[in-house]
Order: sequence, then C-alpha cells, then structure tokens
Amino acid sequence: MTVQWHLFALVVLVALGSAVVVTTLFAGGIRLLATPRDPVPGAPARDEEEDVVPRGARPAGVTFAGVTLFVLAGAAALGGVLLILLG
Repeated sequence: MTVQWHLFALVVLVALGSAVVVTTLFAGGIRLLATPRDPVPGAPARDEEEDVVPRGARPAGVTFAGVTLFVLAGAAALGGVLLILLG
C-alpha cells in the first residue's frame, strides 16, 4: 500500500483552510454583534469586551452583517456534516 502524498497534502490544506474560514466567519459575527453605538465625544474610555449592548443600540447594517456571518459559518459547518454523512 502506497500513500499518495499529493492527495494527503490536499486534504490537509483543505481542512486547514476550511477551519480558518469557519473560525473567521464565526469570530467576525461575534465581533459585529458586540459592536455598541458610537461613543459620545468626551466620554471616558471603555473596554468593549465588557460593554452590554442594549437591544436596538447597534446599527442595523452591522446587525445584518453579523447575522449573515453566523449563517455562513453555520452553513459551512452543516455542509461539512452532510459531506461526512452523505459522502
């Protein structure tokens, strides 16, 4: 039995690439949904990680983009599961 190294390398590269893409989509969605409204001029500095974003305080475009990134990450994960189950 011989190992086809070019195919093995292809599998490794695709797995790493897809992991990076799904992680980036998910992290981008979290980052966009954690975006509070613009700070008031002269307000004290704050730590965005501890901000509570009240409902309706985030711009609609940012909310749409964050949800879109989550949907894309979920679709990629579901596609991977279906590829395993049906492939």
